[in-house]
Amino acid sequence: MRNYYTAIQFWSYSLLVVCLCPLAVFLGSYMNWPLGVAPLLLLAPPTVLAAVSSPRVCYWTITAISVGSCFAETYFRTDSVNGNHNYTLSMLSAAVLIGLVLLIDLYIGKLKRKLSHIHHQNDELVRQLYESQKESFANRQKSEDTDETKPRQTAETKDTSAGEVGVNYPLLLLTLQDIGRRISTNQSNESLIPTVISTAKASLQCEYCQVYLWDSKSRSLKNALPARARDQLNYRPTPHTGVAAWVIEHRQIVMRNDAEQDYRLKRILDDDPHMPDAIAPLTVGSDLIGLLVIDKVDVESPTIGRLLYILSNIYALGIKNSQLFKRIEEMASRDGLTGLFNHATFQEKLHDLVKQADAHSTHLSIIMSDIDHFKSFNDTYGHQAGDFVLKEVARIWKTVMPEKAIVARYGGEEFIGVLLDHEYSQAMQIAEDLRETLENCPILFEGQQLQVTASFGVTEFKHPATTTNELVRIADANLYKAKECGRNQVIGLDPKSTRKPSI
Repeated sequence: MRNYYTAIQFWSYSLLVVCLCPLAVFLGSYMNWPLGVAPLLLLAPPTVLAAVSSPRVCYWTITAISVGSCFAETYFRTDSVNGNHNYTLSMLSAAVLIGLVLLIDLYIGKLKRKLSHIHHQNDELVRQLYESQKESFANRQKSEDTDETKPRQTAETKDTSAGEVGVNYPLLLLTLQDIGRRISTNQSNESLIPTVISTAKASLQCEYCQVYLWDSKSRSLKNALPARARDQLNYRPTPHTGVAAWVIEHRQIVMRNDAEQDYRLKRILDDDPHMPDAIAPLTVGSDLIGLLVIDKVDVESPTIGRLLYILSNIYALGIKNSQLFKRIEEMASRDGLTGLFNHATFQEKLHDLVKQADAHSTHLSIIMSDIDHFKSFNDTYGHQAGDFVLKEVARIWKTVMPEKAIVARYGGEEFIGVLLDHEYSQAMQIAEDLRETLENCPILFEGQQLQVTASFGVTEFKHPATTTNELVRIADANLYKAKECGRNQVIGLDPKSTRKPSI
């Protein structure tokens, strides 16, 4: 039975038929219908549906259950007089059910035989086509071997036409497999885009190839990789005019040779005279990833368009995966509210920077801060105001801190920054700039000005801290000294006097 009776579909239909049986008894009694009418009306639809969608052994079993339900009604009808049962209508209802299923069974059997015949014809046609191509290829090879006296130009023409008619599909599949493998192993655009360009040049036999990434927010195109001088193209795709705009709108490949013969594109091509040999959209589903631009194709062949279509889909998936991988990495390494590095990522980067500073004997300083009376913002204005304050404070940190500084949300309302190649006095000055900027720039939230201040602690590597844990601990201790001394100030430990705090 090939486990048909264990299928969920079979038991679903069976349970439905069994549940409809008492409903048919109640309906027949309530409506005072003749025996067999209610079971026929209620059981015919699921029985027919099972016959259409289930294996043969299953729907005949369900039909048997339905037929039994037709006769079971006679024993449960409360309106039957003295057990005087008339089976005529029940037998007629059962016969109608069996007849319906039998008709469906005959039709399905006929349909299956017809489909089997079609499959047989298709297999025969494929076999004949294969034999024909095999014989044609053998004759072509024989003709080329025997006819060695023809001019070289004629031989090259035959080879070209033969190559266009008979594509070397095994070689093509191996090439695509290699391209897919190389694309999937590159997880960043910095290494992926050069792979896309090199494989496209080799596969399409073109001299120029460039990838432009699409920004859906600004609706603009950006060259994914700065091209070398010898790879520069005169053509620059623009998203609002020319052939590139048509490709972006219609998500279709445009070949220059085809565009010259297409009345829809002829006018656009006249306005875009520098169009390259082909522009292909890089799409994943309905999302546009970018454009693939190729020019100076060495060999004109009808297979170029099909190969370009396959390659553009592979490239689009690879670039989309690279973008998703980068986004996941950023989500894992950054704080979701402020966009700064999170605690774990900061510890990793601090550990690397300390090793680097120790190896090269360079300066490294830490600034740590805590927003003063932050709880009052949440209690007075709500948690949305508190979140807004954290975002604005993070924005000020990113604005004031040097470009190469590492800034993170250390936890709650605490922020921390690492300054490489900055000594203690420079770190103190930057911390003071942060403090003054926060104090002098009230934060506007829903029409209300929120006065925000923060306390800061500063320390420098090897004065006296020699490990990452000591750096953070000393900076945190100085921070809490600033809070104890009245908040809204910067306190650090002067490296010249490791015991005396410097305010």
